[in-house]
Amino acid sequence: MRNLMKTQSHVDFSDYTLIIPSVSVGNIPQLTIDLLITTYELERLSAIWHPAIVPCVGSDPYDSNKSDICTACELYLNEQLKLAVIQLRSTIEKKLALNFFNDLRDVILHLGFKCTFVLASSFDYELHNISGEKFYFLSNADCNDIMRNCSVKPLQPDMNGKYYLNGDGFAVKIYQVIQESTTCTLLVKYASEGDNRPDALMMLRRLSVVMGLKEPLDENIKCPSSWRFVFGGPPPQGLY
Repeated sequence: MRNLMKTQSHVDFSDYTLIIPSVSVGNIPQLTIDLLITTYELERLSAIWHPAIVPCVGSDPYDSNKSDICTACELYLNEQLKLAVIQLRSTIEKKLALNFFNDLRDVILHLGFKCTFVLASSFDYELHNISGEKFYFLSNADCNDIMRNCSVKPLQPDMNGKYYLNGDGFAVKIYQVIQESTTCTLLVKYASEGDNRPDALMMLRRLSVVMGLKEPLDENIKCPSSWRFVFGGPPPQGLY
């Protein structure tokens, strides 16, 4: 097992829920993780390194007044809520992906997380449905009732009994790897690419309720400072 998480802090994760985002359509999972970190005031605990993760570095996305840097993959947590999230800001090298999934599963088992959620998004034209908020799930836990109450439908396999999501990145694969050994749920939002911040807000609300947290009120939801730069600055006046 690789030591993916470099930290000197000791935390008992046996009662923690872990959330993993897949790099997928509109980066909705990453935007949702952003909202979780800022709204529920999660603190950065550790950087996560693996040769499969394409490296990147940047300024602190949650506080523009800090000089801290962020890396491609990091672990954040809230000890009071027993909530841990991985923020993955880069892609996964395809040839090394399976090794990464297996190593991550081993770390999850070693640290003893109570359960794991994988977040994903997929192209909504696949549904041929223009109504509803288009949330689906796949789980090895008994969560049908709460998902139904949140208007989240079970994901259906194809004619060969396999699950396939167009544009989900590695979501289905990592779910399949993790669910063989521990409790895992895949939550999917079908959407179109564009300004996907509203989709992330909807996913945050669903996820909060499913995890047993109180659904956040509009005035309590905090957006990170980095969201001000999602679409860049205004066009230069010289163009006109």
